[in-house]
Amino acid sequence: MTQEFHISITPLGEDEYFVRTEKVPIGGLVAEEIVEWPIEQWLAQARHLFRDPLLDLLEGKSNAQVVIPSQVVARSGEVVSPSLVALGQEMYQELFKDTLRDSWSCAQGIAHNRGEVLQLRLGTKDRRISSLPWEVLHAGDRPLATGTDVMFSRYQPNTCLPKQTRTRTPEEPLKILMAIAAPSDKDSLQLEKEYEALQQELQINSGEIQIHLDILRQPGREQLTQRLEQGKYQVFHYAGHSNWGISGGEISLVSNITGLTESLSGRDLAGLLVNNGIQMAVFNSCRGAYNHLVNPTDDEVALNLAEALVKRGIPGVLAMAERIPDEVSLSLTRLFYRNLNQGYPIDLSLSRARQGLISAYGSHELYWALPVVYLHQEFDGCLIQK
Repeated sequence: MTQEFHISITPLGEDEYFVRTEKVPIGGLVAEEIVEWPIEQWLAQARHLFRDPLLDLLEGKSNAQVVIPSQVVARSGEVVSPSLVALGQEMYQELFKDTLRDSWSCAQGIAHNRGEVLQLRLGTKDRRISSLPWEVLHAGDRPLATGTDVMFSRYQPNTCLPKQTRTRTPEEPLKILMAIAAPSDKDSLQLEKEYEALQQELQINSGEIQIHLDILRQPGREQLTQRLEQGKYQVFHYAGHSNWGISGGEISLVSNITGLTESLSGRDLAGLLVNNGIQMAVFNSCRGAYNHLVNPTDDEVALNLAEALVKRGIPGVLAMAERIPDEVSLSLTRLFYRNLNQGYPIDLSLSRARQGLISAYGSHELYWALPVVYLHQEFDGCLIQK
């Protein structure tokens, strides 16, 4: 059992936001506050922490155009160097202020007394707020999204879940389709290793749950469509190249004629996945949840894969905020599915995977903060009902 604590953030004006609790545990305190946040300061720190310097060269920016702050002034007036902990602590303190702080403390107490996990979900449709790395929230020195007592995820308000035309019975296995695509005109990736690692993980650490994994190598649009229509899958896992764009981002597939890139927009992919009953989409690829360096005026325009699928109604979406090295990508895949295989919900599986990345690479590396997960408010995150 879990206790739910949902927060929505609505823009009112420049740097002014209306923050309110949308769902609290029974007996908890509802709260709402009008706040002013130093959004541009936070975004500047995030750019410094997350940005790959090579991207500046690829995008044709000179060193004079790239501004990296050597220090910033926190809301308390303290001058600090941009760091993950400092940013996470300030964002946490500014989010949980006054009545929100009291409501959050009350919810934590209720969950603790009942021996249950607290499900923290953050909802916003404002692009600047969505661009912030909320995954780095720090309660003191502790990264909130890496524990087992609090499960963190995002959601997008006012999205509808599509009606499922087919319900999986408890006796049926959870079916995963892993599509790996590396067109000849793109950088090579260790995609086959990712499949082998996941297959080995599911075999060696088999839990109470039966999981069936299928592989689809180098598909084009037609092959992917056909397999999804015939396979009756619940999870779609893509490994390959992806990017952001005004049509909901895109993934790179492979033309069966030329072997070159055949792009599929996030908007078109979302429709394909919804029509075939996909409950969870995983993008172990670069920039599937990337948007913090762009600022379009229309917040209804989806700029990345995560946004496109969430807007269309996919219950769960996991994607990367930035580029992720092959080695880390392999580790994340194994850790995430290892926990999912034990029957943990999506958000808790990811929390445990983040901690695994910290153990493997250290908390000073930002790899653990790159995965971004969206879960619909009406979806409990459980792909498998025991």
